[in-house]
Amino acid sequence: MYKYHDRLKPKVMSTPLERGKWVHLLLETDAKGGDWREPHEMMTERFRQLFDEEREMLGNLPWEISSLMEAYFWHYGDPQYEEYHWTWHEVEVTVEATLPNGHLFRGRIDGLVENEMGLWCVDHKTHKNLPDWSYRMFDEQSTLYTWALREMGVPVRGFIWNYLKTSGLKEPQLLKSNKRFAAKPGLDSMDYRTYAKAVKKARAEHPEFLSDEADKEQVKKNLKMLKAQRWSPDTTQSSPFFRRDILEKSDDMIERVVKSATRSSQDMHDYDFEDRDSVPRTIDRSCSFMCGYKSLCMSDLITGDSAMVRKQEYTEDDPLRYYSEDDGLGN
Repeated sequence: MYKYHDRLKPKVMSTPLERGKWVHLLLETDAKGGDWREPHEMMTERFRQLFDEEREMLGNLPWEISSLMEAYFWHYGDPQYEEYHWTWHEVEVTVEATLPNGHLFRGRIDGLVENEMGLWCVDHKTHKNLPDWSYRMFDEQSTLYTWALREMGVPVRGFIWNYLKTSGLKEPQLLKSNKRFAAKPGLDSMDYRTYAKAVKKARAEHPEFLSDEADKEQVKKNLKMLKAQRWSPDTTQSSPFFRRDILEKSDDMIERVVKSATRSSQDMHDYDFEDRDSVPRTIDRSCSFMCGYKSLCMSDLITGDSAMVRKQEYTEDDPLRYYSEDDGLGN
């Protein structure tokens, strides 16, 4: 109701959505052949111009995202596997197709890539924790994107989720003795690049670091283990921060999902939103960290009048226009 009937858009996104937009911009710039650090500096400067309360709500995004990007490009950038790297054909592609009932389906994918197995549509997904396999099996959006592209004459084989875990990447901390790293955070909170940089810095600044032979051997083992997590075409993906999952879409599955989407679209068009208090609310724990309409919904539920919240926190916009000129992405 808020998004499609009222056509409202939050002025300031929640942290997961804001972080996702920022990361998407940097990945988009790289896919187009640019330097991701340039838009990162632009976004960092805009971040500095926010009010203190807004920066506090969003957290230290500049450092978090910079560290994540450096780790990401190292993880997938091994030059010995260059022939397996993605070839980008399109970046930020709007897909459109007509549903069986005549309604328009429109979406935006992050790109079309080709690898040794063929042509795929790709979406970058940022998560606090990487989803399990059931998320991908149930995901109807990726199936609809595949269907729409084929309707447009683009012969994609299926869908690739390019996952980035946006939480937990940390640097190892020295003990007070400066002889070794502390046990926490553990190795599951860092990647090879982060750990190796910390080792180099500690050696340069503290002569006593790794003076014990056993500590030195342990660091060597840690470096070897973390380096083995780097992506390669012939090993199982083991990084706790990055994963690329591929799923082909069969014609039968696509037909079932399109039928379901058509019914949903028809229901939305036919729904009577005039009695707003009777519109059901789907309330669960995700409301607190994913929903961009939380304050509006809460105000309507408790007071029955959200006019002030609507004026302060939202603006009217086309729900199918994915990126506006003033959303901070420079588009």
